[in-house]
Amino acid sequence: MKHSPFLAALNHHPKLVWQGIHIFRNHILTRHRPLLASLKITYRCNLRCQPCPFHTMQSSELTYSQVCSILDQLHQRGNRLLVIEGGEPLLWKDHQTQYTIQHVVAYAKRLFFSVGITTNGTLPLDVPSDILWVSIDGFAATHNHLRGEGVFERVMENVSLSQHPKLYAHITVNRLNYQEVPDLLQYLNGFFRGMTLQFYYPYNRQDDLFLDFAQRSALLQQVIELKRSGVHIMNSVASLKALKFNTWKCHDHLIDCANPDQSITQGCYLKSRADIDCAKCGFSPHTEISLACRGNLQAIWTGMKVFLLP
Repeated sequence: MKHSPFLAALNHHPKLVWQGIHIFRNHILTRHRPLLASLKITYRCNLRCQPCPFHTMQSSELTYSQVCSILDQLHQRGNRLLVIEGGEPLLWKDHQTQYTIQHVVAYAKRLFFSVGITTNGTLPLDVPSDILWVSIDGFAATHNHLRGEGVFERVMENVSLSQHPKLYAHITVNRLNYQEVPDLLQYLNGFFRGMTLQFYYPYNRQDDLFLDFAQRSALLQQVIELKRSGVHIMNSVASLKALKFNTWKCHDHLIDCANPDQSITQGCYLKSRADIDCAKCGFSPHTEISLACRGNLQAIWTGMKVFLLP
């Protein structure tokens, strides 16, 4: 990473200075407080995607007041970055009060430096989050095989209509789609501000979609070359290299995970959700934040671009 973009960002966005000081003091020096929270606001979903186990899970729907209580707790625990997930988070609604995901985002933005949402993209992409990730796992045939008939076409139509300023594609790489990922990244480059990718994790030992590490390493080398050629891949080169054979140390204390049953766990994304096998990890956000915690400038710059810069 060149230093000039980093210094220019601090110059043009003064709030980054106090945000950076807060993160350094509370999450780098302290070494036990979480920084990035994932809130699964619902398990309910309108799709039945093969890579995802969450639509099979059961929980009562959170009310707006319960969601706000969880957000308050996440903030008090130290988190300053929030990603709202599902299920499909855009489906969430408090039917008694008529509050929707838009109201949740408005409340969350009072508490966190940055609020992101990950969606399957089948609903209008007009939510006022700071970041909006749309899951796309292949070209039409592959994506529809993994997620349902006609889904790719519906998603791309919503993407073309969206005016969201930070619209990202998120690709979960697996055994069925890895060969088309380089071409997919170049195709999506024309529709999104950037792309992030991670690797499928075999929830509860469901290994059918798991990509072996030799294939992962070869693919990541192609991804690195595409990034260096100018394709807007947001993962840092440092994290992409580390993911080749999982040569990184996980600092999972930086992560909080909140669930629809109102429980909060600190640490690995899989705690209370699935069997944990660190050898098969492909959760790139954990890679990135762990490298940043250790002072890697590429990972720090990626975190700034994704979460903090407008």
